[in-house]
Amino acid sequence: MEFRGIKIPDENPANRIPRGALIVVAIGLFACLVAAVTTTGPTGGAAAQLEWVQKAPLPDSKAVPVPGGGGTMQLAEAGIRSTGTNINGYALYRTAATLKISAGAPVGGGRIRCAIKAPKGTEVAQTPHLRATYPRSSEELAAQETFETILAELPSHGDTLASLEFEDLFRNGFANEKGIKVEWPTYRIGEERLDYFLPAGPPKQDLLLPFAVVWRTKAIPAAKIACTITTSAGTATARTQGALPKRSEPIAE
Repeated sequence: MEFRGIKIPDENPANRIPRGALIVVAIGLFACLVAAVTTTGPTGGAAAQLEWVQKAPLPDSKAVPVPGGGGTMQLAEAGIRSTGTNINGYALYRTAATLKISAGAPVGGGRIRCAIKAPKGTEVAQTPHLRATYPRSSEELAAQETFETILAELPSHGDTLASLEFEDLFRNGFANEKGIKVEWPTYRIGEERLDYFLPAGPPKQDLLLPFAVVWRTKAIPAAKIACTITTSAGTATARTQGALPKRSEPIAE
């Protein structure tokens, strides 16, 4: 057979690659792809599983009356967890807390700003996509997806990413009431902030707003956490703070 002067050999079934061999090759390629996906992070670099080797609870804040009376707000279930330090002396640590507002409190249409401050020289850790702050900005907080692990940048074990357990947090989502919006204000070094915008009307049940930030530091892990609510009746603030007793030991390489 010729095509524009070029001789093309006739197709001969005897020259074809056996279908069975093609299937074997395809299965092998698929297995390699699965292995690559399960051993690398979203940026293409491998992720080392790191444990929280130190942890300590932070005290619950006082139950503060919300503006207008008839309810309270409180920071609870707060704590700090830290990994070991890498070869450069950096550790990742997590600060977490839950803001609780009592059912029926007159907070409808109000705004809440939660601020978490870390020691000097500490920065919010980076994930493959955004800062390691949770929840993310969202038009509908109750619908935002939660997770059991995250990836954050910390070179260790020859990898650039660390996989960290979050399974103890956010079991009931980032909010137990619909209609809440959250935004990230402009970033400040050493301080992370979250702005919540509440829907009209009082919460039908105790409102729970859990949040967490992962930091990278050479200092002793510590945090000062404050949540301030502002309504037409005024403002109120709940506060807590604390630190781990010492820096973590180096990560075993």
